[in-house]
Amino acid sequence: MATLLKDVRRLSDSEPVCVRVAGDTIDRVGTLDDIWSAGDEIVDAGGKLALPGFVNAHTHLPMVLLRGLADDVPLATWLERHVWPIERALRPEDVHWCALLALAESIRCGVVAVADMYFHNDAIARAVTESGVRALLSYGMIAPSLAAGGREELEKTERFADTWDGASDGRIRVAVSPHAVYTCGEDVWRESIALAVRRDLLVHTHLSETRGEVDDWRKKTGLTPPAYLEQIGALAAPTLAAHCTHVTAEDVDLFARRGVRVAHCPKSNAKLGSGTAPLSAFRAGGVATAVGTDGAASNDRLDVLEELRFACLLARAGAERVGALSARDALGMATHEGRLALGLPKANVEAGDPADIVLVEVEGAHTAPRHDAASTLVFASQSSDVTDVFVAGRPLLRERKLLAFDEERVQLEVARLAARLRRN
Repeated sequence: MATLLKDVRRLSDSEPVCVRVAGDTIDRVGTLDDIWSAGDEIVDAGGKLALPGFVNAHTHLPMVLLRGLADDVPLATWLERHVWPIERALRPEDVHWCALLALAESIRCGVVAVADMYFHNDAIARAVTESGVRALLSYGMIAPSLAAGGREELEKTERFADTWDGASDGRIRVAVSPHAVYTCGEDVWRESIALAVRRDLLVHTHLSETRGEVDDWRKKTGLTPPAYLEQIGALAAPTLAAHCTHVTAEDVDLFARRGVRVAHCPKSNAKLGSGTAPLSAFRAGGVATAVGTDGAASNDRLDVLEELRFACLLARAGAERVGALSARDALGMATHEGRLALGLPKANVEAGDPADIVLVEVEGAHTAPRHDAASTLVFASQSSDVTDVFVAGRPLLRERKLLAFDEERVQLEVARLAARLRRN
């Protein structure tokens, strides 16, 4: 049985169309008479906007547990004195419940795919399997050298790839994630790239996130972090680099030459006082730029639509130019460029595309009247306007009801965990 989405509007449409989903693919797009088949389930979308679905290109799902923790301290202090001590106490089942809570929020925000970096990754992969979303998952490796824990970190990554790369009907892919230049030694980086090349895996890392990181690295090596990675051959594998807040013009050129994909995380960077990534320079230089939320501990939401609005406003304010980032280009960052960043096939709500579809209600008081659909989505809509989410043709959200798992149970389990941690 196929599902027929009746009377949706794509961004390019002047009139409603019908979209027929068969299996995990969009079968046909056209009028009801042209594409309907006996036995099809008809979903009356009533003029809702149909999008390919949002991609969160950099996050740490289980960090929803730390939402609002120690808001007003520098990044290094925040990590070393607040975040990492709590994370050391987490068990795999804790991470599983927190990941599910993050995925419930993500699906409700229209997210169909995430790039996550964390630990206890088997638990996260199980949560992704339950949720139905697509994911690029990775273990964040931290080791000063191969001899000082690096070999064990790499073994964990390879075991995780053995189990989960291509799992859940191909919805899960695995990346190799040396956490950053300052947390992994050169030999760890070299072996990480060798593993990624050997296994045909993406590399997912944090790069040039703060001015202090870049200044310290220049003093240590005489190079910016991206230039250092180039020097040691660490950009030989397809790379997804998060943040890139403090980069030079030479770094941007290097990204373009090497095909480095950037995950722009404007709200997290702003909240942590890390600065503003040069989005206009990335776009002008031909650097593929997606959008990420980072973890909820530094955001505090996993709302990609809100991230797009902030990215647009920040780009325009910084450039003092209204055309610095258009609403349509911002949507491209969250859809087409996000899929490219994660290595996913294109999706444009067209025949033959993966059936990763989000329906958005745009008939509320806060979105009326609608002159331009892209502008309405980015500047006026909110995540609660998302009514339906399909991934690989499977409905994960229908009329704002989460179908994949018990959301109330998940919230209860995370509340119990938070109470336990407070007692300890």
